[in-house]
Amino acid sequence: MSSTESKYPYHAVHQMHPLLPSDPKLNSLRPLAAEVIGQAKDLAAHGMPHLRDLLREALRPMNSYYTNKIEGQHTEPLLIEQALQKDFSSKPAEARKQRIAVAHIATERWGEESFPSFDSDTLFQSTVPQAIHRHLHDQLSAEDLIQMDDEGNEETITPGVWRDRGVKVGVHIPPDPATVANFMEEWHRGYRYTRSGETAVIGLMASHHRLAWIHPFLDGNGRTARLHTHIGLSALGLTQGLWSPMRGFAREHAAYYSHLVGADARRKGDYDGRGVLSESGLVEFITFAMSICLDQIGFMDGMLQMQAFEARLAQMLAAEATKEDTRYLKTEAAQPLAYLATVRSMDRARFKGMMGLPARSADRALADLFKLGIIRARTPKGPVELALPISLFRYLFPRLWPEAEANTA
Repeated sequence: MSSTESKYPYHAVHQMHPLLPSDPKLNSLRPLAAEVIGQAKDLAAHGMPHLRDLLREALRPMNSYYTNKIEGQHTEPLLIEQALQKDFSSKPAEARKQRIAVAHIATERWGEESFPSFDSDTLFQSTVPQAIHRHLHDQLSAEDLIQMDDEGNEETITPGVWRDRGVKVGVHIPPDPATVANFMEEWHRGYRYTRSGETAVIGLMASHHRLAWIHPFLDGNGRTARLHTHIGLSALGLTQGLWSPMRGFAREHAAYYSHLVGADARRKGDYDGRGVLSESGLVEFITFAMSICLDQIGFMDGMLQMQAFEARLAQMLAAEATKEDTRYLKTEAAQPLAYLATVRSMDRARFKGMMGLPARSADRALADLFKLGIIRARTPKGPVELALPISLFRYLFPRLWPEAEANTA
């Protein structure tokens, strides 16, 4: 399509280049990508395997909260927990946010299950962002899919369908809607060979920006791009359900948007690559995104040290024992609780024996542990399992989800 045939500044796929930095710039990014890979592998080797399994599901509501917070469509953590139990607010606007939160949780889980291993040729097919967008929006009500366009007219979001009109995102005018499919095909061509290792990590970060730049859908582009990146990192075996860049992007919201805008810019002279868009802007975005990953990995590393986890359990028990409803809690329960982080379940008699308390005190302590929600059982007298309710995050994972802590303090 020639410039005389389009009123949009971007209408030919070469205008999205570079999709990856040139070799010298790419090589300069490799040490940071190698650090992401190395630290992520170390995190996954921590010695509390059952806690890691529990965290995969426990952290999905947090990921949902933070990605929706970036869009200004988040609801309170406890309302997300209620929505997961099919308990929705009587206020339509709040219930809509709850549905969006639950939809994101389900789509994140679906994405990880659908792409258990990394295949760049598959993951960067244009049909994958479409499938993510479709899965996310298919769970919403018909009313949830209605929004107002730039002129104040109602329009309906069609799940998984490319946008059919022009849009403006800040100062950026994404490509001509008639060329979206072409740009998405070029997106696939540009990243399909980022097969493994450092190149795959760099490619995922670069593709995140370019997908947002294309803005292929009328709405839900940011959430779709972040889910795609999350799914890709999971498929590479780097997250293990223990961290996600979504939390970091939200906590560095202004910088995230600033770096996205910086990578939108056109080339700044002969020393800024050979494409239409700024190579330095793309490199800075990739660097920022990988730094976000390192920050999230480092934070969770501190949370998953077993001795530190047991100490936080003891602090939780001491604090909750001051309350009338759970006054029989004992700090001696910290050790068997920490052990439950390493195994799926434990016989009740063994759990009580590990506390080293008189029988009556052990029975009362066990009953209060159930009240607190830190343990659960699948049958009335069955083995006990560790549980991670949001209400206890302030003790177990302090500062991980401050908004949830504020709701439950």
